[in-house]
Amino acid sequence: MKMRGLLASTMLACASLLATAAAEVSPPDAQPGRPTGGRIRFQITAVEEGWGGRRVISDAAVEGPPGTDFNVNLQDGRFKMSARFLTDPAPGGGLSVRAKLDTRRLYGHSEAGLPLYEEDAQLHKLSLGFDEAVVLLPFGGGGDAGRLSIEIRPERLPPDETDAPRITISKPSPGGSISIEATKVPHNFVVEAALLEDGREVARGSAEYLLEEPGEMLLRPAGGNGADASAALNLTVERFEPSPGDGRAAVRFDLLGGDTARAALARNWAGVSGLGSEMVYDLSQTYRGAPGKRYELRLRVNLAKADAVSR
Repeated sequence: MKMRGLLASTMLACASLLATAAAEVSPPDAQPGRPTGGRIRFQITAVEEGWGGRRVISDAAVEGPPGTDFNVNLQDGRFKMSARFLTDPAPGGGLSVRAKLDTRRLYGHSEAGLPLYEEDAQLHKLSLGFDEAVVLLPFGGGGDAGRLSIEIRPERLPPDETDAPRITISKPSPGGSISIEATKVPHNFVVEAALLEDGREVARGSAEYLLEEPGEMLLRPAGGNGADASAALNLTVERFEPSPGDGRAAVRFDLLGGDTARAALARNWAGVSGLGSEMVYDLSQTYRGAPGKRYELRLRVNLAKADAVSR
């Protein structure tokens, strides 16, 4: 068995990428280097290592079109873990996976009897082939006896009539301590930004953003006059909300001045709006422009071409 890739551990959690010896089986319509139009299944198996060997304590599968995301949640009396997986087809085949792990463990009690917790947050970016598996060790390695592991193995399937994700639970976890959620939403967006002075556009910019991934956009003078940026927008598309019409996108951002000092014009501002609709923010109190002028930032979020076509 070959091994490679990621190993990240703390007192609370350990996530590792493990390459198995299984052969990859391509569906009939697959072409080398190109993602297929079929579905993908993630087999999610929780295994307990004991003195008597391995024991499967839960088994489930998440199935959906490429780009299906899922959460694996674990909770007992002292420990809570939320593992979120955002998946996309990789250009050269396989999957690009962003794994976000949040853990919380009861550490003890204070002198006043109040509970004390340890918390940890991790972010991992993986390139995952269809002959590999992600292995979560919620309570760390700590030897084999009594160790819990959650194994996640992807598999390609032929196309299906439905685009909706499905969850199949073949063996529920004892007491429902492990739960699974799945969603399919757009991942790729184009954000357009414009800076206005008394209603006249003085700077603008446009950039592509990946869901839940921060990125920077430079707003340059309108009309291409001058190479210096008027402002820098650090923005994250935090979530997509299905709704009547095309849906809504929620953003959070910082707006910084384009000078060397990068003075904050807006810090931790947020908004939510329907795709293609404007979000308008008054910057008159923070933007260092001409005195007495009204300054606005206008944002517009649309789907990027790939996600617009898939819908």
